[in-house]
Amino acid sequence: MYGETSGMLRDALSELLRQHRIQHRIGGAGVHTVPETTTPDERKLIGEQIARYRYAVLVWSHQAMRAANPHINLEGSTGRTRGPAGELRYRLEATLGAIEVDLPTMDALVTEQPFALVDTWRQAARACVLGEHDFANGVGYGRLSEAQCLTVIKDAADVVRAVVSLDRRYANIPGWQALKEPGRLGRAAESCVTWAGYGEPDYTVDLRGWRPEPTLIEGPELPGITGVLQAQHNLLIHLGTFPTAHNLRVVLDSQRIVSHEAARRLQTVDPTVAVRWERRAESYGRLVHETRDLGGMVGNGGPAAGQGSVAAVRMEKLGRDGLADPPQNRRLQRISAGIDDRMCNVIEHGVAQRLYFQRINVPGLDDHNGELVRVTRRTFVPITTPVQTELLAIVRSDLRPTPIQRKAPKGAAQSRLDFEAALHHRPPPRGASPDVPSI
Repeated sequence: MYGETSGMLRDALSELLRQHRIQHRIGGAGVHTVPETTTPDERKLIGEQIARYRYAVLVWSHQAMRAANPHINLEGSTGRTRGPAGELRYRLEATLGAIEVDLPTMDALVTEQPFALVDTWRQAARACVLGEHDFANGVGYGRLSEAQCLTVIKDAADVVRAVVSLDRRYANIPGWQALKEPGRLGRAAESCVTWAGYGEPDYTVDLRGWRPEPTLIEGPELPGITGVLQAQHNLLIHLGTFPTAHNLRVVLDSQRIVSHEAARRLQTVDPTVAVRWERRAESYGRLVHETRDLGGMVGNGGPAAGQGSVAAVRMEKLGRDGLADPPQNRRLQRISAGIDDRMCNVIEHGVAQRLYFQRINVPGLDDHNGELVRVTRRTFVPITTPVQTELLAIVRSDLRPTPIQRKAPKGAAQSRLDFEAALHHRPPPRGASPDVPSI
């Protein structure tokens, strides 16, 4: 997620901002009591490696600026016509274009470095490489609110400020390649931070981004309620494939049984939760009734129907105290809410794309025997015709779960405050004790 990768990046840069005497930290001269352990040529190679890690951090910052506001047209613009975000993006593009190094290799990202300073840079670059996937999976313009976009822009601007500040400290490394016009880049970042920080930040953006795809829980049947959770989890994954009308009815009926059995077992344990399960069972029962004349051969859904039947059978065999464990009960509710949301999307998609049809009876004439005989014929019509049922109304009003009001994760604000403190960190004066603050 964006919060994890950007937090890893801020932690690494905060550690670097608190480190001084760079030459000494990579084996050079710095403290008369510690001998020099690396040659100038070796320190030059170390500086080139740090520059590659730094390049990855700047690339991440540029990607964050583009993701939060990609519609900035910088062609033909000037410093007077560009806004704070546009100016920072322009300076980042100029800086990246002037750097004559490549991105770090995969081996350089996963191999621990001998010097702690260099390894901290590796961790920062690694966080940036992982964070690139977030911008294509929910952290992008059009998917974020204005406050979330400004939060991402401010995060990127703070990272640029940190890189500019660190660039000055590494100037004594042999062969160090300084940033192009670091003063202008730093001022653009400062202006962007001020501009993006006017409003209230929205740290719920930390919950967005790339997540690993869930996998099936293979293996034999798990005991008790864990077996029901196993089948429900696998059902939720298999619902990623569009089901036929027959398999849809099987899944709907399985959830009716699961909900009814859960309500029956929770009546004495937690009556409030039992009412919710009973309401869910009623909604699925109505859906089963409304889909009795539903037709549609497109799709598959066989694995989903199978897992739904397994979940219903395991729920029926569950003992009376099978839902007495509150954490397991909450897990079942969470997975079932995901199934509800997926089922709503499946039904609405099938209706809108005319993959599901409603069977109706129409009058007709049969003249095969030479006589006109009035008969009743069956035909399938789109559900959106005037002959539509209550299927969509039940889905939209009863089944679809209430949108969850997301809260910012714990530590999101503190992580940024700690990073801000690291940006303003200053080394203690010479001769002062590290444990006693100087006046």
